[in-house]
Amino acid sequence: MYIKNQKFSDEETLLEMLFDFSLGTRSAYAEQLVADIDKDLAENEKYIEYMKTLQDADDRAEVYEEERDMRLAEILMEQFESFEVKNSCLYGVKGNKAELLFEVDLY
Repeated sequence: MYIKNQKFSDEETLLEMLFDFSLGTRSAYAEQLVADIDKDLAENEKYIEYMKTLQDADDRAEVYEEERDMRLAEILMEQFESFEVKNSCLYGVKGNKAELLFEVDLY
């Protein structure tokens, strides 16, 4: 994990930051987005059937995390113009407004 203060607007970097910040705490805003994603996954028959084919719990957890992060990144890319990491927090930025998404204690 390497979290540094930066601004970015590409999905690849966002996915890397979502992975890094997954060790931290989601804001209420991000928590609601993840809850919506979880609901969608719980109702997605193809996803459910695929998960049943995975025997190992670690494999199921990895597939879930990758799918959740990809969906979360897609949603965030639609909602925000750019992203900013500042003081161990990840923000979504639109116009001059920044929305806290995640924070992690690096100390």
